[in-house]
Amino acid sequence: MSKIGLFISRIPLRNLIFLLLLGSGLIPLLAASIFLTRRNVDLFETQEQTFLARSAESLSEEIGTALATLEREVRQLGEGFLALPGPDSPLERLRLPGVDRYFGNYLLDNEGSVLQLQVLDLDGSGPTLGAGEPDAQVQRALRETFAAARKSATTTYRFVRRASDNEPLAVAAVPVFIPESPGQPRATQPVLILQAVSRLDVLGRVGSREAKGDVAVFLIDADGRVLWERGADDETARALASSRLVDDFRLRPEIQATEYTIFAHGRKVRMLGRISPVEQTGWGIVVQKPLSAAYVAVQQLLYTTIIASLLLVALSGIFAGFAASRFSAPFTRLTATTHAIAAGQFGDRVEVSGPGREVIELAEDFNRMSGHVQSYVEQLQQAAEANHSLFIGSIRAFAAAVDAKDPYTRGHSERVAAFSRTIARTLGQSAEFQERIWIAGVLHDVGKIGIEDRILKKGGVLTADEYELMKLHPGIGEEILRPLEALREMLPAIRWHHEAWNGRGYPDGLKGEQIPLIARIVAVADTFDAITTNRPYQKAYGYSYAVETITKLTGARFDAKVVTAFLRAFQQGAIKVEPREVSEEPAALASA
Repeated sequence: MSKIGLFISRIPLRNLIFLLLLGSGLIPLLAASIFLTRRNVDLFETQEQTFLARSAESLSEEIGTALATLEREVRQLGEGFLALPGPDSPLERLRLPGVDRYFGNYLLDNEGSVLQLQVLDLDGSGPTLGAGEPDAQVQRALRETFAAARKSATTTYRFVRRASDNEPLAVAAVPVFIPESPGQPRATQPVLILQAVSRLDVLGRVGSREAKGDVAVFLIDADGRVLWERGADDETARALASSRLVDDFRLRPEIQATEYTIFAHGRKVRMLGRISPVEQTGWGIVVQKPLSAAYVAVQQLLYTTIIASLLLVALSGIFAGFAASRFSAPFTRLTATTHAIAAGQFGDRVEVSGPGREVIELAEDFNRMSGHVQSYVEQLQQAAEANHSLFIGSIRAFAAAVDAKDPYTRGHSERVAAFSRTIARTLGQSAEFQERIWIAGVLHDVGKIGIEDRILKKGGVLTADEYELMKLHPGIGEEILRPLEALREMLPAIRWHHEAWNGRGYPDGLKGEQIPLIARIVAVADTFDAITTNRPYQKAYGYSYAVETITKLTGARFDAKVVTAFLRAFQQGAIKVEPREVSEEPAALASA
């Protein structure tokens, strides 16, 4: 099964029906909503970009037209002056009487717009007309435009602000050439440069008209410096000067529109901007608007679409939920009953009523099948109980065979098994582990079957050689039981219940955690019963002495964790002991 099929198979039927019904209604709805929303969003974005583009182009055209008119009038004024009868030398012409009146009439005709007029030859000599002395910024602009116009022989512009009232002014230097005569080549060098200082009233008019709400209007020069702004503060203007829009304009002074980010007032703001060049000046008009404000209509459209979609989703969900609950209810009850039967409640039956004849037939067939399963399970349980009884009987038979060879330890294996299970329970081990360790305790000495009777039944302390033979019984027991698969998990306790925590035990000299837990528990239980049981070579010692001895051997022979559990079980009375005759004098710890 594929991963998708596996995933779907794990979804509850009710949820699957709900999702299918919901999806069948929502997918077409959402697809249509997304398509229409995307088209409307594109439309709104295009309209907003078109609005900014028209604003920027309209402003640049108006300013360009105003400056072009000023240039044309000034050039015509200069050319008319050169066409008048008089000396050929421009400087001598400028010294003629009536020159001030000639140019002064132009100032009178344009009173209020043109503030000052300079008529200079290429050496910078000539009259200056107009009221008042220009401030330092205007004078610097006049010098710069004169030098640039003389060098390039083209009209040059500078933007300045009058110091007295911060009014925006335009300084234009217009080269004037000798009028062309038939048959003569066109002059390449001007003879006069007329400089006009004019108010830029058009900036105020267009700024008031366009800079409304969140829209800001800027005038920048060819180097990207902000010359004038309306609808924005100084920090925003400085941020614009370092924006990607202005950087691109410096490289390519042409109409551009883009989205960009500025950092002002401690935060980043996404902007939508349009820049349009002012012909012949190198300036550019920027119209910008925060992206969030520019696309507010888009956001409102999205919110409206989302709300409408959510309402439709809710209605579809209610319908799908009702239908899914109605159609899945019989299968839910069937599943619950199936789980109960799988958990062992074989007497349960399905009572199903719902839509569809197939559901009723499925319930009836399931109930018949459940009855057959219950009958078979009962037979299997009986057989399992019989097998378990046979298995336990076989285990006890092994222990009885050992006790028959060593009558002085009769019952020893059963007691070790009981003590081991109690210690395991105190340690918090599972019921399965407790059952396993009980069996291991019963069989832990089964290897003594292979030890000679003269050693097992000897009435005194074993010699060194006899003791070495006795130490073979754990390995013999493991060899006897290894072929039995059912006893495989008990083999560690049978082989290693005489291993010591310090590594000085037998048969393999295991140390510490190398000794399986099941063997460490049986070792403590085995030692406790060995000390408190009568042997041919010693009488049983008291329980207190046995507990004290095991405690002293903690960390050397026994695991401290197991000893702690043994002591707790003993103090709580969980380890059942019977009164018996005990030795008065403590003796050395005998081998089990």
